[in-house]
Amino acid sequence: MVYPDCTSSHYIHRVSIRAYLYDADGSDHPITLQDDVLQHLTERQLLWIDVTGQDPAEIEQVGAVVHLHRESIRTLLNPIGRPRLDIFGEYFQVNVVAIEAASHGDEPSFRELPLDFFAGPNYLVTVHTDALQFLQDFDDRVRADSGLGALDSASFLAALLDWHINSYFAVLDTFEAAVDDLDEEVLLHPNDREFLQDLVDLRRQGGQLRRILAPHREVFSGLARPDFQGLNNTNANPQFRALDDRFERAMDMVENARELVLGSFELYIAGTGRKTNDAVQVLTIVTVSLGIVGAVAGVMGTNFTVGFFKAGEQGFIWMLIGMAVLIALVLLLARRRKWI
Repeated sequence: MVYPDCTSSHYIHRVSIRAYLYDADGSDHPITLQDDVLQHLTERQLLWIDVTGQDPAEIEQVGAVVHLHRESIRTLLNPIGRPRLDIFGEYFQVNVVAIEAASHGDEPSFRELPLDFFAGPNYLVTVHTDALQFLQDFDDRVRADSGLGALDSASFLAALLDWHINSYFAVLDTFEAAVDDLDEEVLLHPNDREFLQDLVDLRRQGGQLRRILAPHREVFSGLARPDFQGLNNTNANPQFRALDDRFERAMDMVENARELVLGSFELYIAGTGRKTNDAVQVLTIVTVSLGIVGAVAGVMGTNFTVGFFKAGEQGFIWMLIGMAVLIALVLLLARRRKWI
């Protein structure tokens, strides 16, 4: 498929299949995808075939060009929905789940997209149901005459998988920023009842992130194994081991994100406990004040004949003053001890 404009970025969303040739001894350029394209590749050239969508005819076309096994075609037409690593003679297949940040109001959200890689001698095929931002970012970063043609397909796969893991880091950064905002909201507006719903949403998203990322351990650990030989004469083993380390760091960040959500809940509980304690202190002061009034009124209402009880209106005023003084002393003591 020929591209009419080769000066702009060659990741064009309206084109479902694109083929791009990286030539270490020449210029990088898009090419027409032909049946015999692999026969003309040299050791200093690398072909990247990127497929967007699930058109059976296009998948069959690409499969015929790179000689994909029928099992690989079947997984493309009916995605397995989980990470997996398979070796098919001349090539190996890697299935992962990519995530894309999605706007959903002020709350962080993301969507899952299956992504399949097929790495063979001097070629790499990527297949995904919808456009992926990290592939576009990679394509925007790499310009003509990049020298990528000198890489083997396994090393090129390692580079793209590194960008794949970076997309998880980007979503995690957004997630942690949302948790920080939630903590600030709890401190500024502790009576906001919407906090609990936001907390539940973040908790659910944290669990979903872990469920998506954790199954990739089988893939990255498999690629990093010393006995992995997906392709002959590949130099990608150090890159795959580094990828496995980055994956483990991503898993640590996911676990930390879940702990952050729990920390936010503990902050909310602490605030609720503080408010309850403040309410109990106020009620205690009110109870003591009413007790003083009741005690004084009870004493003044005793049936003993005392001259003070015959003081009339003036005695009543002095009684009220005495009550006010006692209550004021209670309030002063509570204030000094920071109960109110």
